[in-house]
Amino acid sequence: MTTNRDSVTGNRIVAICGNPNSGKTSIFNAITGLNQKVGNYPGVTVEKVSGLFRVGKDKSRKYELMDVPGTYSLAAFSPDEYIAASALSGGVGSRQRPAALICVVDATNLQRSLYLLLQVMQIGCPVAVALNMIDLAERRGIRIDHEKLSQQLGGLPVVPVVGNRGRGIGRLKEVAAGLVDSPVRPAQQRYDEITEGLIGRLAKFGGDGQRTRAEYLRVIFDVNGPAERRFLGELARRVDAPGESRRVLDDGRVAIKQRFGSLSTAETGALTEQAARIFKSAVTERRLKRPPRSEWLDRVLLHPVAGPVLLVVMMAFVFQYVFSLAEPFMYLIDRSVGTLASYLGAVMVEGPLRSLVTDGVIGGVGSVLIFLPQIVILFLFIAILEDSGYMVRAAFIVDRMFRWCGLSGKSFIPMLSSFACAVPGIMATRTIEDRKLRFITIMVAPLMTCSARLPVYAIMIAAFIPHRTYLGLFNLQGLVLATLYLLGIVVAVVVSLVLQKTVLKTERGTFMMEMPSYKLPMLKSVIIRVVNRARMFLVRAGTVILAITIVVWALSYYPHSEEIATAHEDQVATVRSEFAVAESQIQAQLDELLSRLPQSARRSVELVVADFAQAETVEDLAARRDGSSHAVSVEPAILNHLHDMRRLELERGAQLARVANERAGAYIRDSYLGSIGRVVEPLFRPLGWDWRITVATLSSFPAREIIIATIGTIYNLGTDVEESSNLIDKMRQAKWESGPRRGKRVFSVAVALSIMVFFAISCQCGATVVTIRQEMGRWYYALFVFGYMGILAYILSMIVYQLFSRLGF
Repeated sequence: MTTNRDSVTGNRIVAICGNPNSGKTSIFNAITGLNQKVGNYPGVTVEKVSGLFRVGKDKSRKYELMDVPGTYSLAAFSPDEYIAASALSGGVGSRQRPAALICVVDATNLQRSLYLLLQVMQIGCPVAVALNMIDLAERRGIRIDHEKLSQQLGGLPVVPVVGNRGRGIGRLKEVAAGLVDSPVRPAQQRYDEITEGLIGRLAKFGGDGQRTRAEYLRVIFDVNGPAERRFLGELARRVDAPGESRRVLDDGRVAIKQRFGSLSTAETGALTEQAARIFKSAVTERRLKRPPRSEWLDRVLLHPVAGPVLLVVMMAFVFQYVFSLAEPFMYLIDRSVGTLASYLGAVMVEGPLRSLVTDGVIGGVGSVLIFLPQIVILFLFIAILEDSGYMVRAAFIVDRMFRWCGLSGKSFIPMLSSFACAVPGIMATRTIEDRKLRFITIMVAPLMTCSARLPVYAIMIAAFIPHRTYLGLFNLQGLVLATLYLLGIVVAVVVSLVLQKTVLKTERGTFMMEMPSYKLPMLKSVIIRVVNRARMFLVRAGTVILAITIVVWALSYYPHSEEIATAHEDQVATVRSEFAVAESQIQAQLDELLSRLPQSARRSVELVVADFAQAETVEDLAARRDGSSHAVSVEPAILNHLHDMRRLELERGAQLARVANERAGAYIRDSYLGSIGRVVEPLFRPLGWDWRITVATLSSFPAREIIIATIGTIYNLGTDVEESSNLIDKMRQAKWESGPRRGKRVFSVAVALSIMVFFAISCQCGATVVTIRQEMGRWYYALFVFGYMGILAYILSMIVYQLFSRLGF
């Protein structure tokens, strides 16, 4: 039996549906607020969003509102579309049938919206009609008599609303709640006698009473569609032979075609005629003295020349502010995570638990959290542009640029977003209804050069690309960086074309989208969408990327040789002993001088000590001594001793840090990750890489920029080495430890280019892989993307290295 209650919570279910750009999401957000949950329908990647709402004076009645993806029709051929449409009939998962439906119709395009409404009415479930954007319709001279519209629809309640302003939402909730306990109304027969007779004959085969009229219509009109396959498949599992039902269905279709010419004409003709009659009866239009605002805005924004220019300016603005506005928040998160790791590292006992917490858990969480500001700001801009109606116009403008290689105009925003971070870019593909086009966009979005690749580019370019200027305008380092960005775009175009012709082969039809009206975005709706996307990013990407980071930590920490620890302790003891002798001698002399110092002069000494304590390097200490205004009041002998004491403290700290870095480098060289690097080194030698570069690359899977910290650790510099001149010097001096190149320099221009090309093309980001799996619904899609990008990166990196090394670079 079907049910209209959630199987877990027991809440009555109300489903909301409507055409794309009808304002359905705004109404859903206005009804549910932030009380939403997001998931996927069972077995597919269609997003399932639901939220709770209450009605009544004491808010005691609670209902669950289920948001069904926007559609122009219940016709469905892909599994995702079928699941989304059949959710209205209770054909998903446990077959929970909604107790009532809300169908959102666009008052500015009522006749088009009535087509879906008439199909929804065939489900036989109580339906409330949300007549949205009634204010825009009135400004366009469209007057809708909602009471007469209700009569024409057989008495369905029609509630005028303005979703982006919250008008009429309270009344809509009350009406929907009132329908929940109302008796099920039989669906009106709206088709010819041949179709109606065929529905009756097929229903006798169904037998279980679970299938609605709307579902039988899909069996009839969607040839070889999911509804037909499911219907015949269920009959095949029964004792009755399915052959008779197959014959009845085929004969019925032949009869319909003989009368109407085609199945689509039989369905669309009947519904279009009824929609036109209802529209004519309930709507009056008056001629406006001047064209609507949307028309003259479109003349500018969709102009062949002005449109693309304004789009580039708009996207440049968005792109710029995603970086600039996010930067201080990213810095704050980075510093907070670092401070927390340092604090816990100081209070916890040294050992694997401390390393796990500070390097694994906190480091893993930090590598995800640091991109949250970019994601929030990016989705804020996207939500505003979508709610205003401009995003659809942008898709039209760029569609011609993308269609030849298998992409849609709707691929533009996701790919542009991926220049900041591939994760929100991939999540932004949900605006693409076509499943195959969406998958192609997801598969090429990670090829865009995201901000995480910049640290890799920055240090390699600074270390190995000469600073030369050509024609007084073009800098070689800048040209290399621009080429890396362009490389990702070119490869994305080629891969899109190949996927469109092979794995995701599809014939592109005419790109058609209905232009929504321009609207002022609803602040509440924008905030809800941004909060939901941020929450999804943290839950989906954060949990798995944390696990991946811990795995990498374990491989780089163990077996953690006791011999290395013992050798380090001996070195630390030696350093402390050497400095203790010198410090004790200076301290004794200083105490003797201070004992003879008058009390009135001690204040100046204290101020000098405090000033010297702020110095972090020996060079800084010398500068403070020469520039200190308090130093002139202190005896030269005392000043010299104070300077020498602080200098010894700084030198001792530097020596201990060097020993600690050497220990960290020794541990990672002796770790399982280091062993793996040595084993696979021969595989990466054609790229010019030794085991240290290989280890750094392997360890950077959770986040690309980790390669810099790993290289710094391997070369005994610690992990805080983003653009360190020490790291650059170490890299320039590094030599092969084994093999035919033993003793030769590891890094060169050719090797640096090889590394940068590899990171430009490869999918070195755990969060991206996890997000692909979440959005596409299967791990094999994510592994395919990771695999093809890795293979392409390897081939192109090898070509670049072999070419430039043979040219002597």
